[in-house]
Amino acid sequence: MRTNVSNNIYNLIKKDILEGELNFGDKIVEIDYSNKLNISRTPLREAIKQLEIEGIIERLPNGRLRVMNIDEKKIQEIFEIRIVLENLLFKSIIDNNYDIGILSENLAMTKYHLDFENWEAARKLFFQFNEELYRISNLEFTIKILKHYDFIISKLKRGALKNTDRVLKAFEEHYELYLSLKEKNLEKVEEINRKHLENAKYTIITFLKKEN
Repeated sequence: MRTNVSNNIYNLIKKDILEGELNFGDKIVEIDYSNKLNISRTPLREAIKQLEIEGIIERLPNGRLRVMNIDEKKIQEIFEIRIVLENLLFKSIIDNNYDIGILSENLAMTKYHLDFENWEAARKLFFQFNEELYRISNLEFTIKILKHYDFIISKLKRGALKNTDRVLKAFEEHYELYLSLKEKNLEKVEEINRKHLENAKYTIITFLKKEN
């Protein structure tokens, strides 16, 4: 039972970070969170410990806790990691001839919402595109690592994708990626994805600088 409570708290804290209740660098005071959630501090500490292991929460030399800091150097490194690991996904999909039909469905729905300027619905479908791409690859450990780093970037990506020009460009990049996967052209897929992630990185760093 306590494990379930700890998992729920873990997910709630991550949700607070994603949705802006907590921002990068914000302090976390255990007693405040305990009172807010009306829970004992033991499962809260277990959840915080897991987030510390993942690097999402940092413990300062004085023992205080804070959400990790993010800067341009860390963003650069995360995107380099993504480029390398996502290449493994593409290779797995092509080598094993996995069905990518779900990506076509995602793109069709995204196009529909973009045509009617339903920006929020389109943004949600962008996140789902990545989730489906990861799932199709069937690479368990690679996906776990990617999802960890993707969580960190997702918080910034939500703000960066408010730029409608970037939304339209990202759709074009996803579509080109899908077509190259369909053609089973691994070299072209890797090239398109690198450009896509470089563009995403630039947009996120620009957004971060404006926020700061």
